[in-house]
Formats: sequence, C-alpha cells, structure tokens
Amino acid sequence: MNCEETTKLMDGYLDGELDPITSQRIEQHLRECPRCDQAYATHGSLIRAIGNATPYYKAPLELRERIQSSLRKEMAEQPNGSGSIPVEARPLIAKEQAESRSILFGTSWNWLALAAAIVFAAVIVWNVLPRLQRPGNDQFLATQLIASHVRSLMANHLTDVASSDQHTVKPWLDAKLDFAPAVVDLSPKGFPLIGGRLDYLDNRAVAALIYQRRKHFINLFVWPAAPDEKRTPEIITHQGYQLLHWIESDLNYWAVSDINEKELQEFKQLFEEQSVPH
Repeated sequence: MNCEETTKLMDGYLDGELDPITSQRIEQHLRECPRCDQAYATHGSLIRAIGNATPYYKAPLELRERIQSSLRKEMAEQPNGSGSIPVEARPLIAKEQAESRSILFGTSWNWLALAAAIVFAAVIVWNVLPRLQRPGNDQFLATQLIASHVRSLMANHLTDVASSDQHTVKPWLDAKLDFAPAVVDLSPKGFPLIGGRLDYLDNRAVAALIYQRRKHFINLFVWPAAPDEKRTPEIITHQGYQLLHWIESDLNYWAVSDINEKELQEFKQLFEEQSVPH
C-alpha cells in the first residue's frame, strides 16, 4: 500500500466500508508514513466536525401526502376538470403555458416545478444528510476488531500462549498487561478455551482470549473501560461478522466471530456466569 492508494481509499476507510484486509494494509501504511497519518488525522477531524455541526431535519411524514393532494387539486382545476383539454382550446392553452414559463411561480407549470423541487429537497434531507453524520467510534473500532480477528486467522497467530488451562493463560497475560483480565474455560458448555495472546487496539495493549465453537473461533478482546463509556451491552453486525460488546468489573469485552448472534449471546452469558465472583 503506497501513499496514492491510501489517499484514494481514505474515505472508505474512515467510513468503515473497506474489507478487513484492505483496512489492515491501510493501518500498516499509516503506522509507517507520518505524512499519510497526519492527513488521516486531519481528514477524520474534518468529518467529525461536519457530522457534529450539520443540522439534521427529518422530513414530516405528511409531506408526501400534502404534495400529492396539491398536485391532484391542481390537475382537477384544469379545463374539463379531468386534466384533458378540448382540441379547439389547445392552441390558446399552449400559448398560455409558453408564457407561464417566463413568470416565476406565476402559473401551474411553475407550481408543479416548485412541487417537484420540494420533493427533491425532501429526498436530499431524508437520504443525504444522514450520510454526512459519519460513523462513530464504535463502528471505527468494529473495523479494527474485525481486522485483528481476521489477521489472527490468516497469519496462523491465534495465540501467544496455547492452552485450555485458564490457570496457565491468565498468569501469562497478567505478567504482560497493566490489568488482570478474567479467563475461564467453557469447554463443558461447548466453547473451549484455546489460549490467549497480546494485541493492540484503541491505542493500547489488550488481551485477546481465544475460544472455539465447532469449527469457528471467537476472539474475546479485553481492556480497561473508560469512566464515561456506555454500559449497555450492544451487538453490531459488520462486514459479515458479529461483534458483542459489554462492560463488566470496569473492563471492556468485545467478542468477535462469524457465529450467529444467538450463539454469541450464549457465549457472553456463560462467560459472565463463570467469571463473576459468587
């Protein structure tokens, strides 16, 4: 990935629209290129500023009905009351319509044009303005989490310490981190512990606990939660992966996998039951 390619893909990367592998290549280039990293920071700040400052107005549901009603009324007021024009009157009507095109808001032709403009503006408000409100931190973090999950599978680097024994994995992680993540083995419940490794996310070192569900793997990323982080559990579907986030004992937990949402929720519940002191 060079500077030109990174520049072309920057908007898609900031919007979380790229696949995990391309996002990983861009992240690698940003770490190695101060110039592109500065451009990325500037671009991101601009997008956030626009998203925060741009007013968002939702079009009223009655707008479409009012416009359609007005159009029907306008058509009904034409000669014959049905929109049809007698043959003998057409030359005169045509002349009047030609003259109306030069008068702003003066006749039915311009009124219809105004109505069309209103509809068009409503479409813009409904569809375009929300796109200016760029993805928040969660969606950007989701892209990073998926990239780390995919990278661990492709590079055959699922674990730094491969063990199903929680008493082996936990001390290894505790010695290398400034926090103590909970580690449990869920083999009896169908989610065996495979091991753990160190990863880097959200500008800090994090723990990654690896679990297996049949032929699928679950990366459970753990790091300390900020005091102002929202505590409500949330599930995100992004790029074909399920991400489940919750906070327990002031620690962030992000579970990432391609298993279905129901199984990931089951994993979360089992993990909490085993990790919370009774």
